[in-house]
Amino acid sequence: MSHPERPRITVGIPVFNGARFLAQAIESVLAQSLRSLEVIVVDDGSTDRTPELLEGYRDRVVVLRQSNQGAAAARNRVLLEAKGEWIQYLDADDYLEPWKIERQWTECTNRDADAILSPLLEEPWKGGEPLPVRQPEDAGDADPIVRWLERKNPQVAAGLWRKTSLVRIGGWNRSIRCATEDNELYLRALQANFLFAWTPTAGAVYRADWSQGSFCHRNHAELFRTELFLLDKMTGWLQEQQLWTARRKEAAARTYFRVLREIAKDNLGEAARLYREREKNGLVYPCGPKATSSYRTLFGVFGFEGTERVCRAATFLRPLEKRLRSFRRQGVGETRRETGS
Repeated sequence: MSHPERPRITVGIPVFNGARFLAQAIESVLAQSLRSLEVIVVDDGSTDRTPELLEGYRDRVVVLRQSNQGAAAARNRVLLEAKGEWIQYLDADDYLEPWKIERQWTECTNRDADAILSPLLEEPWKGGEPLPVRQPEDAGDADPIVRWLERKNPQVAAGLWRKTSLVRIGGWNRSIRCATEDNELYLRALQANFLFAWTPTAGAVYRADWSQGSFCHRNHAELFRTELFLLDKMTGWLQEQQLWTARRKEAAARTYFRVLREIAKDNLGEAARLYREREKNGLVYPCGPKATSSYRTLFGVFGFEGTERVCRAATFLRPLEKRLRSFRRQGVGETRRETGS
C-alpha cells in the first residue's frame, strides 16, 4: 500500500449549542502546520449563536446543518461527507495544538494502521476558570484490551482514524450517548481487530469539567448503566473468543466494582442485584482504588449492599460531626469570654 507524504485529512467538528468555544476549536484547525486539510463542521440543530458564528467561516469551512440528532449522528455525517482518507474528530469545546496533525502523521511508523493514537492533553477547570494545560500520567497497560477495560484509551480527538476502517465497523453508534460513544467505538474497533499505531507526542487538548450543566452531569444514572452495558458486551465477547487472561479479568473486576458503586448512588437495590449477578460469574470483587482496606473489611461482614449502606451513613454523618465540632468550639469560646479566661 502506498502512502502520500501529505495525506488527505478531513477534520470533523460536531457542535450543538457550542458557541462559547467553537471559534477556538475552528481556529486551532485552521492554524495547523499541515495545510491540506478539509474542515467540516456539523451543526446538530443549535439554538444559540452557533449558526451566526459559522457564517463567518463559510469561505474556509464546510458547514452542514441538521436537526438535533446527537453527537454520534453528527460524527457519522462527517464520515459520510469526508473526502479525506483520514479523519481527525474534534469536539467543539476542545482544540488542537498547531502541529498536532502533522507531527502525529510524521511520528507514525506504521501507516497501514486503522487508527493512529497519541496521548491527550487536558485543560482542567475549577470554579469556572481554566487551570494550566497538563498531560495526565499514562499508567495504561500495553494490552489494548486491558487499556479499554481500564478506560485508558484517549479521547477520540487524540487520534487520526482511517475513513474506510470506520465505515467497515459501521461508524458511530447513534443509540449510545453520555460520553461513552468513544468507548463503544473502541469496543467495536477492538472486536474487528483494528491495527492501532501509537505516537508519543500529545497534541489534542481536552477541556475537562468546564460545564456542570452537560448532559452527562445531569444523567449520572444513564452514564454508568451504559458503562455497565459496554463492560458486559466486552467481557461476554472475551469469554466467547477464549481471550480471557488474568490481567484482563483483574482489569474488568476493577472497572465493574467502580461502575457498580456509582450505580449504587442512584439505586442501591438495583446495584446490589447487578453486583450479585456478576459476582456469580466471577466478574467482580472489591478491588482497585474504590476498594479501600476498611471497605474490604466491612465487605467481609456485610457484603456489597450492607457496606454501601454503612458508607452512605458515614457520608451523611461526616458533615454533621464537623458542624457539632464547630458548635463545641464556638461554645468554648463564648464561655471563655464570659468568664474572662
